[in-house]
Amino acid sequence: MAFRVLIVDDSMLVRQIVGDVLRRIPDVEVVGEARNGKIGLELLESLKPDLVILDIEMPVLDGLSMLEEKRKLGNKTPVMMLSSLTQAGAHITMQALESGAMEFVPKPAGDTGIRLEDLEHQIETKVTGLVLSLKEKSSPPPKPSKGLRLQGPHKLRLALIGASTGGPQSLQEIFTHIASSFPLPIVVVQHMPPIFTAAFAQRLNRVSGLTVFEAESGQVLLPGHAYVAPGGKHLDFQKKGDALSIIVDGESPPLNAHRPSVDFTLHKAIDHLAGEILAVIMTGMGRDGVEALVRLHEAGGVVLAQDEASSIVYGMNRRAIEAGAVDEILPLKELAGRMVEISARIQGRSA
Repeated sequence: MAFRVLIVDDSMLVRQIVGDVLRRIPDVEVVGEARNGKIGLELLESLKPDLVILDIEMPVLDGLSMLEEKRKLGNKTPVMMLSSLTQAGAHITMQALESGAMEFVPKPAGDTGIRLEDLEHQIETKVTGLVLSLKEKSSPPPKPSKGLRLQGPHKLRLALIGASTGGPQSLQEIFTHIASSFPLPIVVVQHMPPIFTAAFAQRLNRVSGLTVFEAESGQVLLPGHAYVAPGGKHLDFQKKGDALSIIVDGESPPLNAHRPSVDFTLHKAIDHLAGEILAVIMTGMGRDGVEALVRLHEAGGVVLAQDEASSIVYGMNRRAIEAGAVDEILPLKELAGRMVEISARIQGRSA
């Protein structure tokens, strides 16, 4: 059965470009197009698509307003936003993600460096991933390894969270429930383009008891603080006394087609801390992070995964579970509490 997509954008050219890309993807059908959010809502109800690709700035009813009306109607259809890669566009996109959009694709705007080919590639990659993830839902879910191995001497010095599609909403849920007393620094690797990560870090800082930054070179990792990897760059670390400081790496190539990459940053952290890391792998397409999570698991680290039911896309976390790298699988609403519980228990024992 075809994966049905509705395109809502006031630009006929954009609708044509997006439609052409979608029609190249196997098992995908463009079931309708709308030039504003008002028409989009009508088609959403009548056509019942599997996905809406939605522009933000439109006449009559804009993208944010359409999301709000959609929410009032109780409609759960996933939405992917088209967003201009500007500072203003980044903040509006964060609002869209808070309002229920699951993902966004940056589109060309002025001299931002985003090309038409980039837009086409991102749409094709993300929609293909969604189609594949839906197909995988019919296969039996993987099981975790044998549970937490917290016996004996053990300590933790860092928490690292990796996420992709659906990550911004899920991370906000986690950060809302972590207080400033959390005993570990937290590093976040969320697949996101440049500019957007700064707005994302600011939003997390507003909702959390933690102090949240977009990571910068030279920052020392401190308990009660969180550091979001900048879009388009990897995070590396170096020793600074007994602590680690951040190196922002804009030169190394993408890993697993991503920069920042969960695998890149987690491998670098393991180089310094071995198994003294609490890692959380969350919703997202692909398998970024799996290799490093296997290494961490073998080194005695602690690995938690978001469960299928609460994941927008059960991809990265599923792959890690299948690889035997995960100790516990938890619903999103329990992840923050479990992170606090594990870190407090281990830190208390090693104090």
